[in-house]
Amino acid sequence: MLLIAIAPLIAIGYIDWQHRRIPNSYLLVLLGLGTYSMLIIEGSSLTTVLINIVIALALTLPGYIRGLLGGGDVKLMLAITPLYAPLQLLLVFSIGIGSLLLLMAFLHIAQRMSLTKAYCSNMAVQQSPFQRGLPLGTAIALGAVILHFQSSF
Repeated sequence: MLLIAIAPLIAIGYIDWQHRRIPNSYLLVLLGLGTYSMLIIEGSSLTTVLINIVIALALTLPGYIRGLLGGGDVKLMLAITPLYAPLQLLLVFSIGIGSLLLLMAFLHIAQRMSLTKAYCSNMAVQQSPFQRGLPLGTAIALGAVILHFQSSF
């Protein structure tokens, strides 16, 4: 994966965490980087990208249909399909979801601690992360960053 794709993914993760929105302009940048990577740098096959599109839709469409995910989450998964091999795409999704759930659970517990209420009153009165929905953009960003830095060692 292109290292330069990490920057828009981190921005998407932050924006999705804060506002539960994913700007289309960032998605276009990722799609452009992925297409460039596929055609010029890595020479991935069209078959791999089609397999990844099927995987991305299989992972996100059920959540979108049930109202658990937004359209931006589906578009983000589709935008990153040229950046990964099929197994890597599954790893990005699963590592990201696991990391996000751990982060959200930690924040949920931290908000209820008496020390948090005493010293970080603005954090204690915020809504629980689980009540705001699942920011899949943040999960994908976490998964991509973790996979990238894990594979570079």
